[in-house]
Amino acid sequence: MKEKRRKNVRRPADTRQRGGKGETQAPLFDQQTAPIPPQPHRRPGEMQQMVLPLGAVGMEPLDAQENAPNRRRKKRPDESARRRQVSRGEMRRRRRRRRWLAFFFVLFLMAVGFILSVTVLFKVKHIAVENLDKTTPANTGIYTEDAILGALAVPMEENLFGFSAAQKQAEMELQLPYLETIKVRRRLPDTVVVQVAPATESWCAKTSAGWVILSDGLKVLKVQPDQPDSLPVITGLGVNAPTPGRYLSMTTQDQAEQIADLMDQLYGEGIAEQCTRIDMGLGTEAYFVYEGRVKVLLGTFNNLDYKVSVAALLLKNESGEYLGSTDRGTLDVSSQLDEAVHRFAFSPGSFEQEESEPPPPDAAASGADSAASGSASQSASAPASAAEPSSGSAPASGSEAPASSAPASGPDSTSQSTSQAQ
Repeated sequence: MKEKRRKNVRRPADTRQRGGKGETQAPLFDQQTAPIPPQPHRRPGEMQQMVLPLGAVGMEPLDAQENAPNRRRKKRPDESARRRQVSRGEMRRRRRRRRWLAFFFVLFLMAVGFILSVTVLFKVKHIAVENLDKTTPANTGIYTEDAILGALAVPMEENLFGFSAAQKQAEMELQLPYLETIKVRRRLPDTVVVQVAPATESWCAKTSAGWVILSDGLKVLKVQPDQPDSLPVITGLGVNAPTPGRYLSMTTQDQAEQIADLMDQLYGEGIAEQCTRIDMGLGTEAYFVYEGRVKVLLGTFNNLDYKVSVAALLLKNESGEYLGSTDRGTLDVSSQLDEAVHRFAFSPGSFEQEESEPPPPDAAASGADSAASGSASQSASAPASAAEPSSGSAPASGSEAPASSAPASGPDSTSQSTSQAQ
């Protein structure tokens, strides 16, 4: 045992003479501080395991890592992956926070801008009156610009967004009924613009409140007890209580659409100003009178654009082949055999201007049902009257008709006039 212990203890080296002096070399290991532990018995083929104390072979002690500055610890693979996963979730949360912060910041800026625009900025310094095409001076009709500005009632130095433009426009329409169109606009930074178009007295109609004077667009200009002498009359209308400054209100939606469509076609063909009377005829026997001498029968409102275009071609007579300026009678354009053939007939002589009754408020469906039967009966009787006229009626053939009448009574001449109109 003593011999084995001696073998495990490393002895210091021999003393050597250096420079004539004897110096002792320091031992590699000291028995008191770093003894070499005994090695376990190892069988053949087994791996050798050596257990040494820290510091024996140059390893650092446990507290060396804390004392070593700026030394990174090696990350394990699973730990780095876990940290990457946590960082992604944190980044998503940060993005959400940034979005909410940006949203509230923009909302705050909008609130500040609104408060500044209402209290400090955008003061009214100019008010302009213009035409609808933004030209000046404006055509204000019977009113002056001072009257229009007085109806606007927007004082200077008031905030530009401190009032409702739509409300001001509605108030001005009631105060200034002889303006067909009124538009109130804001023009940044300090101008209020009023665009106007004058209204003209074009039509009149009888209502329960009296006779209403209407503009081109059927806007109520005024209500009076007596019928005006110089205005054409619209009869057969079911009208609600009229209000000056508002558009004419019908009792049925169908009649409102019919009169609007008829006005568009008459003004589009350029014969509305020559009309002296319009009768709605309950939607089945409508007609209008041209220059007080030709009564144009429209019948129903089906294919109204084609009927009015044919009537305008015959009445204006730009080619000189149809009705002259002295012809008087009844022009029937209500008959239509099919979509390709449309026949018309002119009966010279005097005519009666019947006044139809206004429809009841809930009679729109019945009027539409009777319109189909009326058009069918008229289309069936029109060819017979054109080909074989009765002895008591006006001449319908080309040979018997007077020279001033239109050559549109016979079947051949009717088809020729129809093809030219198309």
